[in-house]
Amino acid sequence: MRKILIINRLGIGDVVLTTPLAQLLKENIENIKIGFLIADKAADLLKNHMYIDDVFSYKHKEKAVIIKQIKKAAYTDAIIVDGRLNSTILALRAGCHLLNKGYCISINRRHFFPRKELNKRAIEDFSMYAKLLFNINFDKTNLLPKIGNCDAKRQLAISNWVEKNKQSTKKIVLIVARTAADIKNWNPIELGKLNIYFTRGIKPIYIGSPNDAEYIKEIAGNKINMAGKLSLRDIPEIAKYASWALSMCTGPLHILGTVKDLPIIAIYGPSDPLRWAPTNAIVVQSDLSCVPCQNWDKCDKPKGHTCMDQIKFEQIKKIIIEKHLL
Repeated sequence: MRKILIINRLGIGDVVLTTPLAQLLKENIENIKIGFLIADKAADLLKNHMYIDDVFSYKHKEKAVIIKQIKKAAYTDAIIVDGRLNSTILALRAGCHLLNKGYCISINRRHFFPRKELNKRAIEDFSMYAKLLFNINFDKTNLLPKIGNCDAKRQLAISNWVEKNKQSTKKIVLIVARTAADIKNWNPIELGKLNIYFTRGIKPIYIGSPNDAEYIKEIAGNKINMAGKLSLRDIPEIAKYASWALSMCTGPLHILGTVKDLPIIAIYGPSDPLRWAPTNAIVVQSDLSCVPCQNWDKCDKPKGHTCMDQIKFEQIKKIIIEKHLL
């Protein structure tokens, strides 16, 4: 049996968009086992995944333990999707044959010898390893990321919760209000205007990490604050019942993008929607000449005049009306 370890220790969105690679390998190579080595924060994503056999959760202080686990599982080959030199070294130490190599070194958010993109869109970029390394042809329009499934007990709990909350909202609308980078966050005052606009019978469901709970609480208008109450794998499950969703450019946006035919209003700031936006996203982005800048650490524009500040509730309202989302 051939055992291939896919390494992508970048963000949650990067991991989600790497999952089609696993599907392509599973469907086109006989007698194959697929493992993923990912950052600890993304580990829950890939549990109970139909195309992934093993998930190795990377923690820097437990590197020796991870190497031991990979060796025990006897992985024969490795694909270094994240392009990192330390991922390359880790795979070698775990006894894997390198199908490609990464040389990128990161120091204080600066990247030296970065990975060369194989395609503009990230999902096609990561899937290109199937073509380059195994000569697997694929239709890029059919690449749909997938994350692991909830177990039956959790699915039932979410179904019951949705049915209960249908009494207080005529439609299920999901909102991801916050990212880890403040420069990518939409003005909460504008979000409050959206909540108030929903008074015609919709109480939006806000999702996020436990750290987002207080932030969401302070946003004006009626809402259901589910921050910290859903796992990553719960998001597609609850999204199955949603009419549509709105999200900043963050990991949960890409998870929502795994739900086929779910309309998503995706609000983008400094990052590039041409590379990252889900195919089912309705992208809203500032028309400032500096956008996208890819700079999440510094911005020379004064507060109130950044690319995210330029986006107003009226733009979202217009989309809601034009797309008949209410």
